Amino acid sequence: MVRSLVLLAILMASSITPSQAQLPGSTNPPIPLPPFLTPRGTPEDQRNCRPDAVRLCKDVIDNDDATLRCFQARRRDLSPPCLAVLEKYGR
Repeated sequence: MVRSLVLLAILMASSITPSQAQLPGSTNPPIPLPPFLTPRGTPEDQRNCRPDAVRLCKDVIDNDDATLRCFQARRRDLSPPCLAVLEKYGR
């Protein structure tokens, strides 16, 4: 019986989505996405690629998609740490 109640509680908790968990007008910030789902990656990824972005892609640095395309186009010019970041995410 206890096992059934625990399983029911887990099932109910797993069915709540973030949109249901936050009430309209709530002051709670949205749940952050994990780094692999964000276009900029982790802070360490940003530190590794920031110098290359400034050096190679300064005209498009404010546009994440354009910066990624720039990195892909100038792959041979990237520093080893930034190249490792692109490879880490399969880009």
